[in-house]
Amino acid sequence: MPYVFQLFAALLEANPAASLSDYYRNLIAPILSPSLWESRGNVPALSRLLSSMIPKCAPELVANNQLEPILGIFQKLMSGKAKTELQSFDVLEALIKSCDVAAIQSYFPTILNIIFTRLNNNPPESFKRRFVRFYHLISSRDQQGLGADFFIKQSAAVQEGVFTPLYLSIILPGTQQLARPLDRKIAVISLTKTLTDSQAFAVTYAKGWGKTCEALLKLLENPPEPVTKDDVVAEADVDDLSFGVGFTQLNTCKKAAVDEWPEVQDVKTWVGSYLRDANARHDGAISSYVDERLNSEARSLLVEYMH
Repeated sequence: MPYVFQLFAALLEANPAASLSDYYRNLIAPILSPSLWESRGNVPALSRLLSSMIPKCAPELVANNQLEPILGIFQKLMSGKAKTELQSFDVLEALIKSCDVAAIQSYFPTILNIIFTRLNNNPPESFKRRFVRFYHLISSRDQQGLGADFFIKQSAAVQEGVFTPLYLSIILPGTQQLARPLDRKIAVISLTKTLTDSQAFAVTYAKGWGKTCEALLKLLENPPEPVTKDDVVAEADVDDLSFGVGFTQLNTCKKAAVDEWPEVQDVKTWVGSYLRDANARHDGAISSYVDERLNSEARSLLVEYMH
């Protein structure tokens, strides 16, 4: 069965612009059945298939009240004893990228509470890195109604003040540990937008603004390389024996890496342009923050990008 799920997912991924056929639509309800996810061998292929279907039918999922069953699968994968946390992020990110914020906003405190609980329970480094990527995905999508301020507000609904230690102890250090070029690219865009448009970092987290800038400059010292068509997603746990003999990854249809920001080709050029535009948009506020909140070395480096 996992072989079939992988093939179905690969067919959908090969044509991302195509609509979902009736055949696939009829698979939605069975795929959301909790019993299908009980077999650990099914999880990698099932999560890949569900993640490839969600972007093609998100409005239908909302209209049919199927968000909660999907979030139930996310919770099961995140909270279970099996090593399925990374697959839970695949499903969650597909949902967040595909649905309007209005459809998912009410669920966000619960989503973050589930993730924070796992973070407090000695998670592996792979989980922390995936959480950092998840944060940057949210933070970078401010024009879709998300962004750093959205994440901060939703975090406060879980626990007031939880964002500061989370940002300083996990997100910023973990950002430098991101290995995949496309994850680093998302982080560059996320940090840049935090510097330019986050009201919380402009007003409440003035010191955090400086630390964010320093993290961005470190990333730009080793900018992400363009991804080729041959790059594939290397899932750390996919070949783990914990999934049992029921799952074997098909080498002929491995999942290709997806660029969330294909329009950004040269990140250094993009950062400079975005900072300049934001500075003009905010009547020189960015230049003021640069002068007030950065040490001389960081200031000179950022000014180079802005000019």
